[in-house]
Amino acid sequence: MLSAFTQRCRVKVALRASFVVVPFAVAVEKGNPGSIEFYAEFMREIFDGLKGKVVVWGVSHAGHVAPPKPMQIPNVEDNPTLYSCEGQIGHKLSFIKQYIPSGVPLFLVGHSIGCHMVLEILKRAPDLNVVKAFLLFPAIESLDACPRVSLISPLVTYLRPLTVASLSALRFLPRAVQDMLIRFYIYLATACTTPHRTSLNGAQNYFRPECLMACFVFTRDIIQKVRERDDATIGRHADKLVVYYGQNDHWSPVEYYENLRRTFPEVDVRLCERGFRHAFVLDCSVDVGDMVRGWIEPLLSSS
Repeated sequence: MLSAFTQRCRVKVALRASFVVVPFAVAVEKGNPGSIEFYAEFMREIFDGLKGKVVVWGVSHAGHVAPPKPMQIPNVEDNPTLYSCEGQIGHKLSFIKQYIPSGVPLFLVGHSIGCHMVLEILKRAPDLNVVKAFLLFPAIESLDACPRVSLISPLVTYLRPLTVASLSALRFLPRAVQDMLIRFYIYLATACTTPHRTSLNGAQNYFRPECLMACFVFTRDIIQKVRERDDATIGRHADKLVVYYGQNDHWSPVEYYENLRRTFPEVDVRLCERGFRHAFVLDCSVDVGDMVRGWIEPLLSSS
């Protein structure tokens, strides 16, 4: 395994790749929270399923993971633009341009708010050789109107200091107790009773105040900024898009699926028939990863 650390946007990013020669590349853009640990099983399933024919890259959102010592995350209050939606998009573009060789056939996979980032990458980097972009459970419009926002907004705005202080205090508890609390929260939020160990590992980052603050800055910003669907970019890249909506998604209700199909009949828009939840990384990473692998595999021979 190739391991290195690089400075992007003054935030250290951990890099992992399986080999250096890149015939095809898959770049995964995450939801929120954006710790890469949540996606470990999903990415592994794509890589293993394609038998090493692709390199699968993933990078955490800036500030969402605890860096190795002695590295430190730049102070969130002093550097809010690093952790905003715009900052996170620039963070991913910098990574792609520096670490994925120019001209390599590229598959983009976005999940939740990561789908918004994929559309921004398509718009801002027309020189990339993007074969296909897969948008899973897309959060690409009207986030301020979503039912969960009324609960989330106070936590990331005027209650933020209290929320950060309370959750950060939990980092001093034994790991077993922390995992129990994480499992309880996941159950309350999603009804998932069997979260994968990678999800517990990813959630551990948010007991650190700097990671939680970065996550909250990003959350507040996307609620304010991601309102209108980017129809211009969708229309321009219609032949490259596969958009996959959930049946019961609190961030992307079925009417968004129906509206997109009506507006863009030429886009491959699908509705989940397998019961996957929006936060599929909690317990269905392997199944969703295998599904995406099945979408990519026939495209390898024609690219």
